[in-house]
Amino acid sequence: MTFTIDRHELEKAIQRVLAVVSPKTTLPVLANFLLEAQEKSASITLTATDLDMTVTTKAASEVESGGSVTLPAKRFAEIVRELGTDTVSVSAEGEEISITSGKSRFKIVGIPTEEFPTLPKSDPASAFSVDASVLGSMVEKVSFCTSKDETRPSLNGAYWEFSADDMRMTATDGHRLATYRVGGKYKPLAGKSMIVPPKALSQVVRTISSEDEDEVKLSVKDNHVAFFIGSTTINSRLLEGPFPNYRQVIPTDNDKELSVDREELVAAVRRVAILADAMTHQVRLTLAKNKVQLSVSTPDVGEAKEELPGRFTSDKFEVGYNANYVLEVLKHIEGDDVLFVLGSPVGAAIVKAAEEAEDREYTCLLMPLRLSS
Repeated sequence: MTFTIDRHELEKAIQRVLAVVSPKTTLPVLANFLLEAQEKSASITLTATDLDMTVTTKAASEVESGGSVTLPAKRFAEIVRELGTDTVSVSAEGEEISITSGKSRFKIVGIPTEEFPTLPKSDPASAFSVDASVLGSMVEKVSFCTSKDETRPSLNGAYWEFSADDMRMTATDGHRLATYRVGGKYKPLAGKSMIVPPKALSQVVRTISSEDEDEVKLSVKDNHVAFFIGSTTINSRLLEGPFPNYRQVIPTDNDKELSVDREELVAAVRRVAILADAMTHQVRLTLAKNKVQLSVSTPDVGEAKEELPGRFTSDKFEVGYNANYVLEVLKHIEGDDVLFVLGSPVGAAIVKAAEEAEDREYTCLLMPLRLSS
């Protein structure tokens, strides 16, 4: 195998797949790229996998002779990054790979390609197109709520469901929940649902940015989902369900509304949270007709208070939240004003933008903390 390639193109291809390589693995070949050179298509293909997710990308190159080899991913990436010229020549005989660029010469040793895992098969011809910016926005708005609790694997991903007229993505860790609905024409996927690991979704968002594509093609088969983005394919194993019935936990009888400037609230929460308890991060909200008071009182640390204007539709009301959770939710809500729809001090609060586009619906749920006296 021998080929010559532009260093910048090779580096871009490496960056698209490098995140999949496991830093620690009991299977040495998983720390390697599978590198294939094709004479007919005048391109190379780089593949990385951690067995749960596989990423493959192509880059144009001058291929003198085709072939395949596996090579140490991190070392190969470091070598290419540090090269001083724009052209790289790579050749391989058996498991020995030579890299030449200008006056630089490297030789590294790979692992036989037979040891690289069998790659999942996916067909872009049967895939359905989704707007790349919409998908990126959905992932960004819900993935922060995925759970890290390995005892509840169905909560470790984002639940993605389709109907003929919309698609929705939802994630929850039991303390907060985010669900985002986007209207559109999704009839070919109507009735499908899946739980996608956050690592795969993050890779999709990175690849959308790297490939600068307007659309993502999506294919779901058995327990795998494949994303086709420009010259890159991401194939991920789906998490096993069932996902909890999240619609049951969204309150329908909350009758108190607080409207407040989002940026002012973010700044106030950040300030008072400096003195919050290191374990609970609790911030107390005291709501009245035309104001919101935020307060923190932590023994042996100190106390903080701040007041800002707001519009509350009920009598005086007190509730406590984890400041970090409040800030994360507010960061993902768009618009000037944010709306808290409240029931009781021990019930979930609905948090959303005061105004939304007609075909979009973004809703977050925050569970309160029991107020300390």
